[in-house]
Amino acid sequence: MGVVFTSAKNRLVDKFKLFFLIICFAASIIICGITWSAEVDEPQPQSNDIRVLIDVSGSMKKNDPKNLRLPALRLLVGLLPPDTSAAVWSFGTTTESITAPGLANETWKKNARLASKKIHSRDLFTNIGAALETATADWGTTPSKLKQRSIILLTDGMIDISKDKTKNALERTRILKELLPKIQQTGATIHTIALSKNADHDFLQQLSTKTDGGFEQTDSAEQLERIFLRLFEKTTKPDTVPLVDNKFLVDESILELTLLVFKPQNARPTEVIEPDKTQYQQKNSPGYTKWQSEKNYDLITITRPKTGEWSINAQTDPDNRVLVVTNLQIQTNRIPNNLFAGEMLNVGLFMSDNNKKISDDNFLQFISMSAIQKEPEKKRWFLHDNGLRGDTKAHDGTFNVQIKKTLKTGKNQFTFQAKTETLQREINYSVIIYDTELINTRAEQQQKNNSNYHQILVTPNIEFVNPETMKMSALLLEGDLVNSKDSAQAITLQQLNPNVLEWSYESDQLDPDKDYHVIIHMLTTTRTGRPIDYTSEPIQLNLPAFDKPILSPDESVIDNTPVIDDAPDNIKESIKEPEKETVEDESESEENDWLTGVIIAVIVNIIFAVGGLFGYRKWKKSREAAYEELTGELE
Repeated sequence: MGVVFTSAKNRLVDKFKLFFLIICFAASIIICGITWSAEVDEPQPQSNDIRVLIDVSGSMKKNDPKNLRLPALRLLVGLLPPDTSAAVWSFGTTTESITAPGLANETWKKNARLASKKIHSRDLFTNIGAALETATADWGTTPSKLKQRSIILLTDGMIDISKDKTKNALERTRILKELLPKIQQTGATIHTIALSKNADHDFLQQLSTKTDGGFEQTDSAEQLERIFLRLFEKTTKPDTVPLVDNKFLVDESILELTLLVFKPQNARPTEVIEPDKTQYQQKNSPGYTKWQSEKNYDLITITRPKTGEWSINAQTDPDNRVLVVTNLQIQTNRIPNNLFAGEMLNVGLFMSDNNKKISDDNFLQFISMSAIQKEPEKKRWFLHDNGLRGDTKAHDGTFNVQIKKTLKTGKNQFTFQAKTETLQREINYSVIIYDTELINTRAEQQQKNNSNYHQILVTPNIEFVNPETMKMSALLLEGDLVNSKDSAQAITLQQLNPNVLEWSYESDQLDPDKDYHVIIHMLTTTRTGRPIDYTSEPIQLNLPAFDKPILSPDESVIDNTPVIDDAPDNIKESIKEPEKETVEDESESEENDWLTGVIIAVIVNIIFAVGGLFGYRKWKKSREAAYEELTGELE
């Protein structure tokens, strides 16, 4: 039976007692030589290899009557960094090259813009499988260490290689079961765009989610340019500077800037105003600018821009951008494009100079790092490099934050910023949260040696998770959710048979007449190797009644529930706090915050050290959850 939480008045005394015991356990573990390895920044590929596939089947006459695929493609081409490898194909009945693979230098971009006119809407079929095979033919069977591989697939339909529906269904299965695993082996990410509500959304989402790519759906070709912008940002993570009220700051490290200005219908000509008040439009732009003007946007590149405050005279738009070429960059760890509901979003931000991380305190002490969530909720976190509140390691140059509470099913948009008095950088990022069940939980009655007992069984969804890397823990709650936190018990889930993908907990102490919930915490990876840190919502257990009276419990059936006061906080935060009639004195709460944080952190550390299951990542996230419970996510 769990320990009931003490009153606020006696809590401090209990914490000191518990703290003393924890220190003893910690000392014994240190003597035994248990060590933790710190999490390090993942090495990132230095450049990108992007393959674009454009549907030219006849249905595009209806879904893209103005052929807006052309200016959207030209926007993507204009944005690509010169060190990016890129290629474009059209596909329908056959797959045809628009531009061959090559570096996106000025010559390649010029040829790509001219060749974009080859895009049409005349083909009879939609052979997506052949297009994917053509685009990946030279990628081999292993990931590239130098380039991040990406595919952007635009279609308005579904697999259509024959008038025979059976052949189409077989081809769909072949792509998902045979071709997709081969593409996964290359380390490529597939970003898909469904340009119709009639497109095979499930098929396109599978291509994206199983390679950690983005999925976009629109019924309007008018949105294609903005969608291509978002996918460009996903594939390349370009450096940008904040654009506020059409004003932005250029520092001396910026070698080139590109303005993307979206234009409403009948808009006035875009005007650029430099720090020295020089102003110009496209018709009188100076020689150090390149101006690409389309119906819906202007793309303006300026070399050697002057330092100071710039502005643009145009209508403000949330998708307007100021992209910069600079050696002084803000970078992130490799953060996913997709998460499952219940996962934590782990973000690490750092500054780099010539692609080398800056860890000099003389520079970093003047940097303000923040993460801003724009949709669906609005929230801001100020990040620190002090080893607290989610930061992995103090003074290592990386500013970490863990985000979970504000993540909602669907698209979540973020901006990551770095600022000093003279320097500003930001990265725009979006993640899709899928409400996919990663586990199945059930309760059964069992009998062993003439004793009745209950068994809680947890089965992972192996379509999305890798069972070979899986570690599980759980929290058992008795009673209604509002008040069950007082009786929370940490339980151990064990895989009894290595040949059966099922984790279980056995107990003869559970009462079928009572209400129970369980919260599952799972550390594993996706099928493509992405780490998963998942905590379920409370799951109600429907305990079956025993078929016959319970006999004396046999020694072979043991309730292996450890009694603890504070369970792992990443699990505990899922339980609703009971309403309290009285409020603790604020000064007392502040006085005890430091001790509570230490105790919770050490408890979680010891539990998983002894279990040998979770390692440093578990300790880090639990400590963050503890501080978050005490202080809240920083505003």
